[in-house]
Formats: sequence, structure tokens, C-alpha cells
Amino acid sequence: MRWQSVVEPQTYQGWIEIPESARQVMRAALRKDCQQFPETASILKIASVRLGLAPGGVVQIWVLDECMHPVKVARGQAEIEPKGPALGLSGGSYFPQSEASKRYVEQYGIPYGSW
Repeated sequence: MRWQSVVEPQTYQGWIEIPESARQVMRAALRKDCQQFPETASILKIASVRLGLAPGGVVQIWVLDECMHPVKVARGQAEIEPKGPALGLSGGSYFPQSEASKRYVEQYGIPYGSW
């Protein structure tokens, strides 16, 4: 995966292996009914992967179980992509950071290491 962190600004790239245990949770989500909400048994048949991409290149991965509860399955550290955004085709231009985001970062900083 590759992504652009607008608040730094920085571009990251990395590869995270999805473990077999995550695949088992996803397969179960398609087969099992959620006992917590039996009335939704015919509706909630979804296999889903969620990626959390954070400043500093931290990646966390969750899958959803049969009741759509997140189960953390992997965490990794991406590397800086030396070519920058768009593999160097953007001339180093990053997507603009919103004013609200700028104010938040100026006031609170970026909490590296908290993810």
C-alpha cells in the first residue's frame, strides 16, 4: 500500500501480510449468524478489512467478526516513499490540509507513537 500523510506531509509505502487468523475471522463472518442480534442474521453477511494509516507510517489492520465488531489482526511500520506523492509525478505537491486540520495540529501536535 502507499498513502500520503497530509499533516506531515510525507508519503509512505509498505506491505502487511494478512495472517491466516484474520482470514478465519472473515470466513466465520460469512458463515455464522450474530448471536447478539439474531434479527439481523440474514443481513449481516460481510467480510471486511479495515486499514488504519497513521502519521509516522504506522499501519494497523482490523477485520470485522460476524457481529461487525473489529478484531485487530496486524500492525506494521511502513517506509518513507522517496519519490513522494504520485511516485514523483506531482512535483512534490501534496493534497492540501484543511484549515480545521491545520488548527488542530498547531494546537495539539501530532501524537506520534500513540497508534
